Amino acid sequence: MRPDQPSGVPVLSRTDWDRIRRSREALVEGGLLTAPPGRVGVPEHIERSWRRCVSSEVPVLPTRVDFAEPERTVLHRAAEPVMNRLADSLADVAVAMVLSDASGRIIARRAQVRTQRDVMDNAYAAEGFDFSEQSVGTNGIGTVLAERRPVLVRGPEHYNVLLEHLTCASTPIIEPATGKLVGTFSLACSVDDVHPLMGVLAGDVGRQIEARILDEAGERRRRFVQACLSLERTDTGALVVDQETVLANRIALAHVGPDLHPLLWQFLTEHAPRKQQQMTVPLSDGMYDAVVEPAHDAGKPAYSVTLLSRRPIGQVVLDAPSAPVPPLGDEPLHFDDRVARELQTAVQHGELVALTGSAGTGKLRTALRTLQLLDAADPAVVEPHLDPDWFAHARSAVEAGRGLVLRRVHLAPVPSVAQVQALAASGGPIALTVDLDEGDEAVLGLVRQVATTVQLPELSRCKAQIPALVRGIVTDLGEPASRTRFAPGVWDVLMAWHWPGNVAELDNTVTALARRANGGIVKVDDLPAELRAPRRSMSLLECAERKAVVDALRAAGGNRSRAAKALGIGRNTLYRKMREFGLQ
Repeated sequence: MRPDQPSGVPVLSRTDWDRIRRSREALVEGGLLTAPPGRVGVPEHIERSWRRCVSSEVPVLPTRVDFAEPERTVLHRAAEPVMNRLADSLADVAVAMVLSDASGRIIARRAQVRTQRDVMDNAYAAEGFDFSEQSVGTNGIGTVLAERRPVLVRGPEHYNVLLEHLTCASTPIIEPATGKLVGTFSLACSVDDVHPLMGVLAGDVGRQIEARILDEAGERRRRFVQACLSLERTDTGALVVDQETVLANRIALAHVGPDLHPLLWQFLTEHAPRKQQQMTVPLSDGMYDAVVEPAHDAGKPAYSVTLLSRRPIGQVVLDAPSAPVPPLGDEPLHFDDRVARELQTAVQHGELVALTGSAGTGKLRTALRTLQLLDAADPAVVEPHLDPDWFAHARSAVEAGRGLVLRRVHLAPVPSVAQVQALAASGGPIALTVDLDEGDEAVLGLVRQVATTVQLPELSRCKAQIPALVRGIVTDLGEPASRTRFAPGVWDVLMAWHWPGNVAELDNTVTALARRANGGIVKVDDLPAELRAPRRSMSLLECAERKAVVDALRAAGGNRSRAAKALGIGRNTLYRKMREFGLQ
């Protein structure tokens, strides 16, 4: 038994019940200053939890509890046989077994007696529901996760009134090899059916689950290490990666960073080869040609990656350029190889460039970089839809040789072809930014008559570039923010998020995190709540619908109007579908 594990479950008298309930109601209604710390009259871990709930304004009776289909994990597989054995012993006992993951979501529940199932169902204590403290307040799952130790929550000690007829004895489940908190196990019964050994039994089950996690991890890691050791005979960099780990040989260590696993694993799961295949893979320091081979272990996907050569990102070399290109330093025109190549080609041929793409894709920044390539000093940025005298200001800028960005030309009033051509005739460097999907046919006609269009991709389609973009954003900040580092779990979240606001959203998010960290380490708990919230799994129908949207967008070259027409839906419907499926 752990030293801090509850050894017994004291039964509440009616007097205690009423006193605890009044204390909770007084704290909720009166606020944190109702009673000084330690004077609320309940165990310390319950008072701490109540105060966390009050300060976070958690509702005492939530109108809804967040739900998502639980996924089968190592924790689920390890717990299943243990819970099955216990279920046989408790077949006629009104007690429920509840397993949660580290976020507080219930991933398995066993309740043999119907009355117990009904009580749990009425309180949303079922598979898929979020039982973190932020969701339902003090309870055997969320409070264990917050306290990181076994807890006992009796009757009205629960913050949620729907749970106050239950007593819960709960224990954390710790991954033995890493010390990582991976979930909780709880026993829940009516306050009238409490047994003094509930806490002991819950703790014993938790330790059995941990032992099975260790056994499974040991065997899997043994095979995994063998796969990696077999690559040591190669004279180049080699890696083996699965859902949780990256192992690298000595030569490949130069490419390893905290962002490598989420970057490489997401790429491999999206482009998983069924047999040995040569492909270009993203690593922490760039794109590399590699031979990728599946290395499935007991049904769990894993891949070996043997590196061949580096493929620089965004640095384009063109054959026989028509004119010399001024050096631009180490920073490429754009992080996407295609965009950089198209921009450099347009510049070399003296073409006026129109940067197109949805909001937040970095059109203005790329336009300014393009003008810098043309030696434009201090370019002027003019927005015709905001400035009635925009033409005079624009002409003054180009005549002075400053360079000019005409920004958001898709917004009314739209410049005329004659106006743009007159500005271009001055010979000064000019670039346009425009969202063709937001403009009408007149806008498309204007742009096609005067400029070469280069479309910037949405960030959700360029996730391999996120680590490099993040590092660049942090480096550009002043001290001490520029020294900020990101914990490995943060990289997992950044790679998984769909970034509906594109590069602008990434810039804003990373800048805020780095400035708050002040040169320290950004942890998962520091991330905005919407990034940390797990996204629900899609049904087979939704997966098929998402694929249809992706294929239509790809066939239309990213043009949403044409994609919507091909799908037979309106443009607003397409936008909604893209948001639902994380394509913005």
